[in-house]
Amino acid sequence: MVASDVYNIAKALPKEEFTKLYNMLRNDVNKNNIKAKNKLPEFTKEDALRYLLENHIKKNRTNRIK
Repeated sequence: MVASDVYNIAKALPKEEFTKLYNMLRNDVNKNNIKAKNKLPEFTKEDALRYLLENHIKKNRTNRIK
């Protein structure tokens, strides 16, 4: 079977069936440990605030003092 044929068949599916197919394929990909490229790690708001404080706000404050 060729991927382009499967793609055309999948496009003809009703929305609910297309969603089911998508979820099934996504689960298979996850089971096979195929990782997406450039996937970022999970960050919390606290992580983001800490990063901004350490890397931007403190640097700007020391630049103004000079």
